[in-house]
Amino acid sequence: MEVSLVQSYFLPKRYAPSKAPVLGLISAGTPLDPSPFSVRRRMPIPPGFRRFGMFVLQVDGDSMTLADGTGITHGSFVLVDRKDLLTDQGHTFAFQLPDGTMVVKRLRLFQGRPAMYSDNAAYPPVQIDPSIRNCGRVYAVSQDGRRWELTRYRGWGGTS
Repeated sequence: MEVSLVQSYFLPKRYAPSKAPVLGLISAGTPLDPSPFSVRRRMPIPPGFRRFGMFVLQVDGDSMTLADGTGITHGSFVLVDRKDLLTDQGHTFAFQLPDGTMVVKRLRLFQGRPAMYSDNAAYPPVQIDPSIRNCGRVYAVSQDGRRWELTRYRGWGGTS
């Protein structure tokens, strides 16, 4: 049986999942104990933010909070795209440290090498070595788990 070209255009589309697993906590400051990183529940995600391979982490700490109190704050949720591993400087990523802890940091160069930067100036940059794993780009943040907004690129001047 022969399938025409016209028929192949009408194959069903695959839609991104409507819920993302909440994997636990991610540190924005001092690394956390890795033991709570297990699937806890699934959080509904609005259509404009759905992606294949997405997952949610809840932020613990203030290293990604800007001086004016905005940004990725303590208690907020971040939506991570595990398939977006392109390491563009100025974007925010979820990193897994060698001991299994997760941290959310902005990627930039420090002394010519990739490093994890905090938006809060009180935290120094940490150089990335081969034992640190990029788990995906943080592309959205929510204070309450219902209303999401895209994260912003921040260049060296802190502008969007």
